[in-house]
Amino acid sequence: MLKKQDLERAVEEQEDRVASAFERMKRAEAYANECQMELGKVRVENSELDRLNAHLEKQVKELNVRIVDLETKSLANASRPATISRRADPRIEELTSQLSGKAGNQRTVRDAKHAVAEVERQRAKFEEERRAYEAKLEELRRRTDQLHTQENELQSAKRRAERDAADYKQKALNLERDNERLRNRLAIDRPSSAYGSPHTSPRK
Repeated sequence: MLKKQDLERAVEEQEDRVASAFERMKRAEAYANECQMELGKVRVENSELDRLNAHLEKQVKELNVRIVDLETKSLANASRPATISRRADPRIEELTSQLSGKAGNQRTVRDAKHAVAEVERQRAKFEEERRAYEAKLEELRRRTDQLHTQENELQSAKRRAERDAADYKQKALNLERDNERLRNRLAIDRPSSAYGSPHTSPRK
């Protein structure tokens, strides 16, 4: 009788272990699925950030080209009055008085100064835009680095959860086989120990 009770108790304990192993397996599988969903979100955000990063880099390059063009124009405008003055001197000597020549030169200088000022204004504007884009780029790169780190961590967590789920599943299967052997032993012992009680349950 003691042996039968021991077997019944062993069967119950084994069933509890099997249930616990399957429960842990389910939790591990659920966590692996959560990690997979988070990975999908991170990858989508990474893709969007890569697209924005490429767009901003293109804008910065275009602004750099425009700034160089403006600087070139600024240098050209700065040297233009002397050139125009030299070209105008022969005509001034031949066609106009010295006073008219001076007035024309003054207008040329004013126009050139205005052009240079306008170029400088545009250049300052583009410089400000470039700095703003570069700040956005830096923030995007920082966020991208964070997402790459998060992605690596999620992948590691997912792999661990999948390994745990597989281990718990194998453990549960092994426990079920052990439990089946105990049940078979209990069934063999039952006819002699529980004769006359065919409906007696092995569980207390």
